[in-house]
Order: sequence, then C-alpha cells, then structure tokens
Amino acid sequence: MSVICYHRSVSTHTDAPKPPSVSVSPSGEIMEGSSVTLTCSSDANPAANYTWYKENRTLLQGPEGVYRLSSISSGDSGVYSCKSENQYGRINSTSLHLDVQCE
Repeated sequence: MSVICYHRSVSTHTDAPKPPSVSVSPSGEIMEGSSVTLTCSSDANPAANYTWYKENRTLLQGPEGVYRLSSISSGDSGVYSCKSENQYGRINSTSLHLDVQCE
C-alpha cells in the first residue's frame, strides 16, 4: 500500500500601493458653509494607510483615506493631495484644487 501526500502551498501576493485616486464630494461648485468630503483610494496588499496634505502640510493620517471638512470657508481653498503607503512602498496622488466660493 502506498500513501500519496499532497502539499498545498499558499501564495500570498503583496503589492506596493498603486497611484491613488482622489475625489471630492459633492462635485461641482463648493460654497462657504457646506460640507465636503475628500477621498483617497489606492489598490495595495496589504491595505494602505493614507495621509492627506494641504499645500504640503499634513492634515490627517489613517487607514480610511477620507478627510471631511464641515462648514467649509474660503480659507479651506487650496491644493490638496494624499499619499498611499504600506510596507512595500508609498506613492503620492495628483493634486486636487479646492476652490471655495463665497455666498
């Protein structure tokens, strides 16, 4: 009697983050006093952590990639970007220009 053994190898695929995409919601004209959500997302394995910047100043770091501005003012106008990062690499997004209109 012969015994056949099967060995199962588990392959774990890891990736540095892909270039992140950034979006603003709601889209269109942004009026003072409204709420705005900036979202940064990137494919990465393991999942990426995100950092939001306004003109190179760090605003927020964390695993969600979402930055919320409530009761936005003209002082919030500017250039925003995010960075996606895991242990295999990091990459910056393109810039997002936020232009807040006075009511």
